[in-house]
Amino acid sequence: MNDAEGGRKASAKPHFFLSYAHMPPVGSRNPNLRVSQFYEDLCEAVLQLTPLPTAEPVGFMDETMHQGDNWAIKISEALATCRVFVPLYHPRLFRSTPCGQEWYTFAQRAANAPGGPAHNSAIVPVLWVGMREGALPPVASAVQYNHSSFPRAYTEDGLYALMAQRHHQGLYEKVVYKLARRIVEVALETVVPVVEPVDFTTNPSAFPGRSPADELTIAVLSFKDSEVPEHRDPGYYGPARTDWQPYVRGGDTALAEKAAQLARQCDLNPTIHEFDARAEHLMELERPQGPGVVLLDRWVLQDPRRAALVAEFARRNPAWVTVVEPWNRDDPQCAAQTAPLAALSAQVLRRSTAPPRPTFRPVAGDGTDPEGIPTARDFGLLFQHAAIRAQKAFKERGLTRPPGTGETRPRLRDAFGPPGRPPNGSTGSTGSTGSTDSTTGTNSTNSTEDEINETDHDSTGGGDHDV
Repeated sequence: MNDAEGGRKASAKPHFFLSYAHMPPVGSRNPNLRVSQFYEDLCEAVLQLTPLPTAEPVGFMDETMHQGDNWAIKISEALATCRVFVPLYHPRLFRSTPCGQEWYTFAQRAANAPGGPAHNSAIVPVLWVGMREGALPPVASAVQYNHSSFPRAYTEDGLYALMAQRHHQGLYEKVVYKLARRIVEVALETVVPVVEPVDFTTNPSAFPGRSPADELTIAVLSFKDSEVPEHRDPGYYGPARTDWQPYVRGGDTALAEKAAQLARQCDLNPTIHEFDARAEHLMELERPQGPGVVLLDRWVLQDPRRAALVAEFARRNPAWVTVVEPWNRDDPQCAAQTAPLAALSAQVLRRSTAPPRPTFRPVAGDGTDPEGIPTARDFGLLFQHAAIRAQKAFKERGLTRPPGTGETRPRLRDAFGPPGRPPNGSTGSTGSTGSTDSTTGTNSTNSTEDEINETDHDSTGGGDHDV
């Protein structure tokens, strides 16, 4: 890199990069709002302590990206140029694969700095909650940063506690100022070279390995734009099957990428795949490798070969893989084909005609509404429920079956059954019917013995998607 190019990059680098683990929503509340508030307060304090030009970014936080930006590219660019890395210490941070990848990516820059990494520690941690030293991974406990000059309430309980208690407002402001001053000092004292951006998602995590239950497979069953049938508008598709964007014709961000962001907010580590290439992995019943969510484009079911693959998936019925069916009510072609394609989906997925279990459906229907997930907003509300249900089912797949039942494992669908219905297995039944609810990505279950026999479901295999 020549000096001019290096100078151009250096002039655009943020003073600090805020790394934090997204918290899942709590009802209608967004628990990440206090993180955003802290970020803005920290930016203001750093700006007061430096002669930064107006055009130069003070800090970087992923929620500051504009809609439509490629999140991985923007994060990678900031990690390649920021002066200081500021992780928010929280148990979720050290369980987050993306956060671990961010830490590793920045640490690689510091490791190659002039003078060696020991003289270039440009990491300024923030205690978001109180952390026991033994709870920190090696890379975090190795960071030499003395908090003894901070208020005791901060070192014991963390910054979140100061923000949540109004009588600690003064202490909060004092801590923010001290953190800002430390960031400015580190930026002046250390030399972390600017490097060419590298996709941070391709790097390993700096934190210890995670449970397979945290590894979420997002499988997309859709078309490439080159294989879309003549009667279907290709504007919702892209060069890869994973580029499908059913809600925005010609949109820049694939639905799978949106789903991955939602999964990360639930502290899951998502990977995106074509359903066709991942089908055997998803249908593995003996040694499943993790939970999954299938994003199903109903138009694909008109292809007999791929419909047969989905039917086999439905027959095996792995409980830890949920199915979500996005369906754009504002797409004229979808509106015209809602009923027939819903019927086709029901046939392929072997849905029962019994009323579905209680669902997370975000919009009111008339009971016969065949729409899948009709809007992008509905998808955002529902996908996380589907992902968490899949994770929960994966965690519980190996539980010991209750004594005296014919079940191979506990069936959580019974918790959602109608009042007075005997628990499944109390009559000696060994099978069950699994049928996917298109509005939730979960299965509804028919309890009659005749229907159980009719579906020829293997009771030693998967199970129901009501998790």
